Parts: sequence; structure tokens; C-alpha cells
Amino acid sequence: MKRYIAAGLSALLLCSMCAPAYAADAGSGEQAAEAEESAPVSLTFDTLEQTVRENNVSIKSYDNTVKSEEEADVSVDYDMDYITIVNQISSYRQQIADLEEAINDLDEDQAALKSTLQAQLNTLERSLQAAYGSYNDLDDKEDDAKEDQQKTVVSTRREMQNAADQICMDAENNYISLEALQYSLNETERSLAQLDRNIAAMEKQVSLGMAGSNELKSLQSQRETLLASRTTLNTQYESLSNTLAIQCGYHTGTVLRTAALPAVTQEQLDAMDYETDLKEAVKNSYSIWAKQDAADKASDDYEDNVTNNLYAYEAAKIALDAEKENVTASFRKLYKDVQEKGDALRAASADLEQAEKTFAVQQVQYQRGMISQMAFADAQDTLEAAKEAAAEAEINLFTSYNTYEWAKRGVMDSAA
Repeated sequence: MKRYIAAGLSALLLCSMCAPAYAADAGSGEQAAEAEESAPVSLTFDTLEQTVRENNVSIKSYDNTVKSEEEADVSVDYDMDYITIVNQISSYRQQIADLEEAINDLDEDQAALKSTLQAQLNTLERSLQAAYGSYNDLDDKEDDAKEDQQKTVVSTRREMQNAADQICMDAENNYISLEALQYSLNETERSLAQLDRNIAAMEKQVSLGMAGSNELKSLQSQRETLLASRTTLNTQYESLSNTLAIQCGYHTGTVLRTAALPAVTQEQLDAMDYETDLKEAVKNSYSIWAKQDAADKASDDYEDNVTNNLYAYEAAKIALDAEKENVTASFRKLYKDVQEKGDALRAASADLEQAEKTFAVQQVQYQRGMISQMAFADAQDTLEAAKEAAAEAEINLFTSYNTYEWAKRGVMDSAA
């Protein structure tokens, strides 16, 4: 990568030496933008969520969706209807006034005409009352529309918030996965180095007739398998890194430099309280909110005679109760998982402590010539394996604890 960048910069330098000054000035902005795009980006886990919320394209779209709903004015849809009805009322009142004046001006011998005009007057008065009724109904409809619009705003805001939370949680999981992949790559490299030593020793034994060629071929085959595994891991790492870059609002191919994950402290583990945390998780749960929202809508539809199907409301209540049970059960699993991962880390830490003591003895033995260089290298590998196992256990605990914290905020993976 650096070689390609250096070659590109050399080419640009040669071009600038031959090109006119105005061409160099025109291209300087593009060169600066290209350099900025290719610059590595440093990420820390503690600030990752903020980075995603500020830069993620989908989250920006969600924010715009919420703003659009908040700014919607349903009163505009009723303005023309109000104008029409007001004009009708004004027209009816004018016609009624004209008819009343005409009736009053009639002579007593014009009884038939007076009766006809009186019938027309009665019809106009009924029309006027109907117009007043329509005006009042329209006012009620506008109030209902405003109430429905407010509910829509609340629902949209909650749905978009959950969608944004899911993106942030996925980004954090990808960050953690990158760290885990890096440990897997380190372990693969260590295994390759160990195999290379064993192959070199086996080649000497084969040349001396102390071992058969099949044993050497077996080691070489293991090495090929490890090389293929390393290639796969590198491909996964690159793909996951690109995914995380996009989630953070950067373009594909951006080089990410991720800082080490923060450790889960004993104080954090001691602060976990299942009953208290469960109440918070249930209160904030999006899935429970969604079922509650569906039950509320079914209840409103039944009360407003939109539907006469009471079973739809009863089914919605059953679904709500079932979701509360699901969330409770899932949260209980998450709580237990954190405890188990904590126990696993303590065991791995104890193994590492013992491995360090064993290595210290073997190091003294090597310095005194009591063990071979190859045996000492194996001892180093054993110690590194214990370190990697402890680091993996630490990542597993952090992953479990982070998932638990998201669940408390109401965001729970469907697979939990």
C-alpha cells in the first residue's frame, strides 16, 4: 500500500515539474483531497458510537425522516375545506336574509308564493344547520388528525432511534470482531513460526535418515493449511474493516487504526444487579414498545369502531405479554453469560500466571544449557498461547458485557 502511494506521489512530482504553474494550482485541491482520503483513521471504542451517530449516512437519513414528520402540518390539509364550508355558510345566510326580506314584502293575497318561498327558506335553514355541523365535524377531524400526527411522530422517532441504535451496536460488534481477528492472526503467525522450526528440524532428521519423508510431508501439509487459514483471516479482516469504515461514514478502503478494547473492571461487574437491570431493560425495550404500540392501535380501532373484531385486540395483548416473557428470558441469558465469561477470564488469567512461572524456570534452564534452543522456543510459544487465551477470554467478557449494556438500553440482538 505504501509502495503504491509512494509511486503515485513520485508520478505527481514528475508531472508537476513538466506542467504549467496554473495546472499545478488547479490540481493541488484534488491532490489534497486524495491524500486526505488515503490517510489512516484512528478509532477508539469509547468514541465509536458518537462517530457512527455523527457520520453514518443511514442515521442521517433517519434524522431527516424524523424532522420531516415533526415539521408536517396536517392543518394545511383542512384549510381549503374550511374555506369551502365558510363560503357555503355565508352564501346560505345571505340567501336566507334575501328570502326573509322578500317574504316580508309580499302582500296578503300572495299566500301561494309566500308558501313556496317559506319552503325554500326552510330548506336553506336546514342546509345552513348542516353546514354548521360540517364545520364542527371538520374541527373534530382536524383535532383527531393532529393527535394521529403526534402519534406518528412518536412512533417514527422511536423506530428511527432503534434503527440507529442497531447500527451503532453492530459497529461496536464489528470493532470487537476486528480485535478478535487480530488475535487469531497473531496465533496463526505463531503457529507458522513453530511449524517452520519443526520442518527445519525434520529436514535435518530426514537427511540423516532418522525420520521418514512422510513425516516431513505431513508437516509441510499442515503449513499449507495454515497459510490458507491466514489468507482467509486476512480477507475477513479486510471485509470487516471496510464494513466498519462505512458504518463510521468513511469510504471503502479507508485504513482503520483501532485502539485496544477497554477492560471490564471488577467494579462494573459488581455493579450488575439483575432485578434492577431487568426493569430498565423492559422499560427501554424496543420490541416490547412495538408490541405495546400494536396493542394500543388495536384498542383504538375497536373503540373508534374502525373494526368490530375484538379478537385482534386480544391477540395483540397476548403478543405483548409473550414479548415481555421473551425479553425477560433473553436478558436472564445475557446476565448469566457475563458471569460465565467472567469465570472463564479468571481461569485463563490463572493459567497465564502459571505459564509465566513455568516459563521463568525454563528460561533459567535454557540460560544454563539444560534445555535446547528449540525446547526454549516451544516454551515461548506455550507462554504466548496462554497470553492469547487470556486475551481472548478478556474479549469474550467485554463482548458479553457490552451486549448486556445495550440490552439495558432496550436494544437486544434477535439471536440473544
